[in-house]
Amino acid sequence: MRKAAAARAATAVTELRRPSQQRSRLRFEMLLDAADALLGDKETTEVGLYDIAGAAKVPPASVYHLFPTKEAAFVALAERYLIGLSNHITRPVHRGELRRWQDFVALEIRRAIEYYNNNKVMSKLFFGANVIPDVRILDVKNVAAASASTYGRINRLFEMPYLYDADTKFAALIGIYDGIWMTSYSRHGRITADFARETELAAIAYCGTFLPAVIPLRAPLGSEPPLAP
Repeated sequence: MRKAAAARAATAVTELRRPSQQRSRLRFEMLLDAADALLGDKETTEVGLYDIAGAAKVPPASVYHLFPTKEAAFVALAERYLIGLSNHITRPVHRGELRRWQDFVALEIRRAIEYYNNNKVMSKLFFGANVIPDVRILDVKNVAAASASTYGRINRLFEMPYLYDADTKFAALIGIYDGIWMTSYSRHGRITADFARETELAAIAYCGTFLPAVIPLRAPLGSEPPLAP
């Protein structure tokens, strides 16, 4: 069953005919905008390719040329949101914002929640009742990249100890976020302040199982350690 789902996801992704010409790229993004607008009020089960064509005011053949199935369009839209989420989370961090690694974890959680709550269609695609298998598997693939990225960012700011299988640990951390946020979304249609607080508590408690309570901050690039008296 899982193999069949993976095969379907791989098919949907490869079905995306990513355009190389500027005009086609603009149409590609326009169709994603149309799908996004439709999903603001409807579920994925209620939107088809003809709906996307109508919302974009283009012939259906133009949609089929880029997205042979509606799932392919939703995967492309989900992928665009994941890129936006990554860019939002990985914005520069001012060193004054951080004193402990726990501050870093909390900051990343707050940034992610802010992005999800400001992009309701993304929340629907990833946390809704009608999440399509292709989008879910895309999310799983993204977790692998995001976990490595998380460790790399925290390691640039703190003198991280050696962690055996760090990618698995940070992938599990992301899984904790997602489970809590999915529960919040199913109850409230968004990630509430209460569930945001629980996310931070759970994440920091989990990280405490493999990180020491205190990890020194790295010296800013180009600085030198103070001279001994």
